[in-house]
Amino acid sequence: MNAESEARRLSHRGRYPEGVEGVDARYITLRSGLHVRVVESGLRDSFPIILVPGWGCGAWIFHESMHPLAACGFRAIAVELKGHGFSDKPSASVEYSLESMRDHLLDIIDALELNRAGIVGHSMGAAIAAQAAAAAPGRIDAVVLAAPVGFAGVRGMGLFRFITPAFALRIFPYLASRLLIRGMLAVVYGSLRRPTTRDVEEFYAPVKTSGGTAGLRHLLHKFEWHSPFPELAMPFMTILGSEDVLSPESDRDRYEGGELLVIRDAGHVLFDEAPDEINAALCRFFGSNTSPYISMKHE
Repeated sequence: MNAESEARRLSHRGRYPEGVEGVDARYITLRSGLHVRVVESGLRDSFPIILVPGWGCGAWIFHESMHPLAACGFRAIAVELKGHGFSDKPSASVEYSLESMRDHLLDIIDALELNRAGIVGHSMGAAIAAQAAAAAPGRIDAVVLAAPVGFAGVRGMGLFRFITPAFALRIFPYLASRLLIRGMLAVVYGSLRRPTTRDVEEFYAPVKTSGGTAGLRHLLHKFEWHSPFPELAMPFMTILGSEDVLSPESDRDRYEGGELLVIRDAGHVLFDEAPDEINAALCRFFGSNTSPYISMKHE
């Protein structure tokens, strides 16, 4: 094991999914040379469901869905996008545009050697998933957009950009405290449950890795947070929380043409707040909209 690999191993020691039976983490290398961490559960020859986290999130956001999706007969693959989790965090701001993140997700699917898959995108990950599905309709069978962010804009984005200038990048790691993360989570959770100490720790650890705050800052400035909703050629479902302050139920008309599920009293962190309802919906939706999958890899 080289020094870089050892550093990676130590950086997420004790973090999800370590110690969780039936859920494993590994690194894949993209054609760009970037290393991306993926967390998987389920049989390798089962139909793959790619789980794409949102801004500031890693695989932990889907920890309540991995076993249930595998139990439904799917191969659940949670990916940690560049700039997130324990994946590589390139320093160039151009790496974090909507187009770059879309192509990055397609590169991940290539590296996983998948010809077909379903996609679940959460928050910013929903916008990336939708754009990837629109760009490669022959490879994506069905899409779920959970608490999508990136189509209606983000209230207060002007302020967020103002208080995160590029010249302050060096001090951002010192500002990213557990207290700040707990406060941010408290705002985005709804009434169903509150963030736990484990939640805070799982969000905090990746941010403290090298480049952990720079990528998040670049996304605030370079990502397109108000892009048109793309035309999707495959079945899709949108899931909204009635108490979500980032993806409000009032935006539901933006996602016409697909199935809609609104979870009462849930906020933005749907997979952690209402896992039973979410997982049942995912199993039903993908079970109805995906055909048998028999080791369809790139030749």
